Amino acid sequence: MKPGIWVRTVALVLMGMAFAFPSAADVDLTKAVIFPSPSEGVVLKAAEMLSEELAERSGVSLPIVTAMPESGLAICIGTVDTVPGVNVPDKPEAYAIAVDGNKVHLVGHDARGAMFAAGRLIRLADTSQGTITLDLKRPIATSPDVPYRAHQLAYRNTANTYDAWTVDTYEQYIRDLILFGCNGVELIPSLDPTAKDGPVMTESMHAMTVKLSGLIGSYGIDVWLWSAVMAEEGEDITTPEGAKIALEKRRAMIKDFPVIDHFFVPGGDDGDAPAESLVPFLKELASALRETHPDAGVWISNQTFTIEENDYFFDYLKNEDPKWLTGVIYGPWTKMGWEEMRDRTPKRFPIRRYPDINHTVRCQYPVRDWDPVFAHTVGREPMMPMPNAHRHIYLRYKDFSNGFGTYSDGIHDDLNKIVWTAYGWDPNTDLDQLMEEYGKAWWGEAQAKDVAKGMFMFEENWKGPILENKTIPKTLELWESIAKGCKDFDTNWRAQMYLFRARYDAYVQEKARAEAQFEEEALAALAKAPSAGVEKAIDDARAALAKADAPIAPVLREGIEKLGPVLLKSIGYQLSVNEPYKARNPERGAMLDWLDQPVNDRPWLEQQFQAILAMDNKEAQLAAVDEIVNWTNPGPGGFYDNLGAVGQYQHVVYQQTWEYDPSACHTPRPEFPYYKADKATIEAQQAPTDVANATFKEERAGSAAAPPARQELRMSWQSQITAQFGTPLKMRYEGLDPNATYKLRVTYAGRYNPTMTLTVNDTFGIHGPVKQPNPIRPLEYYIPREATKGGVLDLEWNLVDGRGCTVAEVWLIKSQP
Repeated sequence: MKPGIWVRTVALVLMGMAFAFPSAADVDLTKAVIFPSPSEGVVLKAAEMLSEELAERSGVSLPIVTAMPESGLAICIGTVDTVPGVNVPDKPEAYAIAVDGNKVHLVGHDARGAMFAAGRLIRLADTSQGTITLDLKRPIATSPDVPYRAHQLAYRNTANTYDAWTVDTYEQYIRDLILFGCNGVELIPSLDPTAKDGPVMTESMHAMTVKLSGLIGSYGIDVWLWSAVMAEEGEDITTPEGAKIALEKRRAMIKDFPVIDHFFVPGGDDGDAPAESLVPFLKELASALRETHPDAGVWISNQTFTIEENDYFFDYLKNEDPKWLTGVIYGPWTKMGWEEMRDRTPKRFPIRRYPDINHTVRCQYPVRDWDPVFAHTVGREPMMPMPNAHRHIYLRYKDFSNGFGTYSDGIHDDLNKIVWTAYGWDPNTDLDQLMEEYGKAWWGEAQAKDVAKGMFMFEENWKGPILENKTIPKTLELWESIAKGCKDFDTNWRAQMYLFRARYDAYVQEKARAEAQFEEEALAALAKAPSAGVEKAIDDARAALAKADAPIAPVLREGIEKLGPVLLKSIGYQLSVNEPYKARNPERGAMLDWLDQPVNDRPWLEQQFQAILAMDNKEAQLAAVDEIVNWTNPGPGGFYDNLGAVGQYQHVVYQQTWEYDPSACHTPRPEFPYYKADKATIEAQQAPTDVANATFKEERAGSAAAPPARQELRMSWQSQITAQFGTPLKMRYEGLDPNATYKLRVTYAGRYNPTMTLTVNDTFGIHGPVKQPNPIRPLEYYIPREATKGGVLDLEWNLVDGRGCTVAEVWLIKSQP
């Protein structure tokens, strides 16, 4: 295998080097010993990790010795101070790997570098039952590109796996991340030392998090704590008394932790503290933190800050130059782009990224060009390997930051963590080779290429309209083959997880195809209402839609459901809110709970049928049926856009490309509200509200009222195009009839519930501030003929109140003589 697949590799055939390198032959490590120098602390921990991980992969346990053997092969692991003569880059965490006769040297610039050298050898070694070999054609010398490469692994109920873990499970996963260069783990402490906020936890959050602090520290990597302020009921730092109580609670919590390297307080999501109160509180907290952890850094994000709060915050940084503050963090729902963030932050403050790498919708980086069918089935937190997307996102903003600590709530984003870690070490990483190393690390050399191919195919599964996607069945075939060839499948949660995802994608595609056909038959039946009668037409339409009650792709579904208990046993994956899984809620990785989600308009149609049959006027009934049948028909010379549904809208104007603005701070993006509409949910009459997803302070204040009565949503209302943070939402029509008059029909729907204005051609006001209707329904507006006489029409929505402009459907209807 070629070394240096994701690091800057330097050939050490330089002056003063006396090593003799095997040319093409492998170095047989099967009978080697491991000599750590010194035989203590992080270096000894690295030796133990090396021995145990190689044994797990080969069945061969390499002994750890306390003295260099006089003969035989030895793996010498240490630092430049204890293993001289090896050229290691002069940078923290750097390391080198080289062969000198019968010795393999793993040398770090420091102890942490030695740990990463051990991790690299685990990845490079070729292992099979009973053998360990190393093909090192030339020495490796490498150093990381950025100093912060951390991942959040919080023991809390929000997670879909972590809260089911033991310390041993955590240790194994931390090792997995270290193999690729992770140098920090972020934890979320509890202020209540006895609290367990989830049903699968084996001990209190505080007890587990304190243990993890010591564990992480024993590997020589950073312990980050994420702790929101005013996120718990009753906490209020806007008063002197409240601030004092909040500070003392944190002082008591902090002193229990054996290791804290960095303390991160978000400005919001979670937390409701106003910036003007939060910043002085953090100054006091920094002092309290350093009473027991004198070298700990203090970080703050400006997530959800208002314009006024951001002005205060950046003025404070500039004018006060606070020495107590270590750095600033850019996280989800920061109401500005990266360029502005870096420009407004004084240069002396590093900026750490806090990227959401574990969500597909209602998130910082939504999946690009995603079919709404996937958005409402695999959902917000599925198994989501996205190597190309996350490579691009990392590289797009790398020059504005000093590293990252990702936001993750489970192992479903495992591949994404590896991508971020690898590119944080070397931005010139070869992605294809990285995917092969990922495959080799946990499936072995024989399946590495297939696993790499499968990761890229998962991304292809999610591109474009689901019914046109030809990759999905091929992906299933590949992963079924990988599973059959995986010797440790019963315990390999990664192999189980990706087979689950391949089966799920294929099931959803079959379900979408069948339910589209059922709806087509239902609409054909409704079209016969004028001759057959309304009641007969509705009965026939219901019968067509009811075909979905029979099993669709039963073999696939059975295969999915069988993997649920397997994943629960192997990694604690909570794939349902029901027993025995006990997920926090349906959108937290509970994919089994979405198998019955309708992917056509059936719930909405059933609700319309009830309303139509309750009418006492036959003409009104026929008119209502006709509206359903011709819903998407704009008439001759007209246009219909189903915004957010990939392939079904053409007139949206993008101020920037996805490549330039993948988080869509300054350009429109698709948006999908939380909407669950299986029979059990509807029968329970649970209103499909988004109170749980309210992120901004003003949204939570507005959601305090009682939820509305349940309204079922058309598929076209389950996706929208939104423009956030004051960016206008624009559409453009060309080639219009200059002699015609046009009417605009528009549906305002979405979880932001904004108030908007609409202007055409920068001149004509179509409507002033209009709040999203409740219940949702189309609104109609006439377009001045003067606006279309040039054959071009520009629509522009601007935000008055809310998170962003949101539009679900637009018809431009040409008036007929």
